Amino acid sequence: MTSLFGLTGGGTAVLAVLLMLGLSVALLLSWERLRVLGRWSWAARAGLLGGAQLAAVLVTALLLNNVFVFYQSWSELLGAHPRAAQPSAPAGAIDSRLAATLKANAAAGVGTVTSLVIPGRRSGIRTGPALVYLPPEYGNPGYASRSFPVLELLDGFPGSPATWTRTLHLATVMNELVDSGRVAPFIVVMPVQNVASPHDTECVNVSHGPQVETYLTYDVRAAVTQQLRASQASSQWAVMGDSTGGYCASDLALRHPSLFSAAVSIAGYNAPAHDATTGNLFGSDPARAAAFSPSWLVQHQPGTPVHLLLISTRSDRTSYRSSQQLIALARPPVYLSTLTLPRGGHNFATFAAELPAALGWVSRFVAPPLAPIPTVDGLTPQPVGPGRGEARTRHPIRQARAAGPGPKVRLAAGR
Repeated sequence: MTSLFGLTGGGTAVLAVLLMLGLSVALLLSWERLRVLGRWSWAARAGLLGGAQLAAVLVTALLLNNVFVFYQSWSELLGAHPRAAQPSAPAGAIDSRLAATLKANAAAGVGTVTSLVIPGRRSGIRTGPALVYLPPEYGNPGYASRSFPVLELLDGFPGSPATWTRTLHLATVMNELVDSGRVAPFIVVMPVQNVASPHDTECVNVSHGPQVETYLTYDVRAAVTQQLRASQASSQWAVMGDSTGGYCASDLALRHPSLFSAAVSIAGYNAPAHDATTGNLFGSDPARAAAFSPSWLVQHQPGTPVHLLLISTRSDRTSYRSSQQLIALARPPVYLSTLTLPRGGHNFATFAAELPAALGWVSRFVAPPLAPIPTVDGLTPQPVGPGRGEARTRHPIRQARAAGPGPKVRLAAGR
């Protein structure tokens, strides 16, 4: 519950407005009277003028934060964010231009981040290269004949693949999780999603515009499986994103369950945005727009199972309400899990705290479980709604075998 004088409290907004009005009135009433200060009168006037302007900026910032909840509390604004924790597990549970680098990194136990050109052969899209994270095992000779599972990551708008590596430190997080056995060693591909900047395509095939959905599904898969030792099995592919990328992940998985077995939406939403950045994505076809809405898709899913994890915070109202809507609407073969935090705003600090838990959950659908899923504030993803039991028992990748001699982690079968 937000206190009266908390960051998002009504009392704080009222005080800020009163401060702005008070400084403005004081400036008007004292402008001429300040002549008595002589040469210091301009300094006093400048101080009052600057204070009034700063108060106006404060009011604007508070009102925007109340609408979008970038920060939930004063403590979060000052740096207190959700904390990721990694519970301990019982003991006993664990290719040519880059050949030298891969081998050296494998020996050091760290992954390799490199670029990957993804031609838009099917979509016609031309854009910059993707980033790819290859786990340490990718350069291990013991895994030379193995194909790896794949996670596709989608960023928000505006954004780029570097958001994952620079802001969210994906490589470091993956190295730690793979080394501790909490995730399987899978390939992570981060394609250029915002191919029409400054316009936001919402990852859809735009009417008379870029075919982004086709690029992020068929073109990305073709490039990855042709250039890397990546599995082609849909059970070994997942997609995840934050904010706009969260919506994209849910939408792509629900529309293409034959390509993705699982998806994670971090602070996503349930319908494509329609504003000045997007323009009219679907022309004058409302039915087509509905077909890109996860809330419609979960009710009209074909027979192919797909698993969704919805991560939100109660203070991030848009994503939280979207999660609750999908919980109420979803039916098998859509299986939902949720991770709802009591605090945290719509910002990268919160997303970073949620990332290990999301990666751990994904790992359960591309490889056998190895160790407990990381927690956020002591919470882990939980299945919800009808069919919650089927989420584990009906998924084909439970049948897995060891991936090499003496590995720390294991890979699911499939090439």
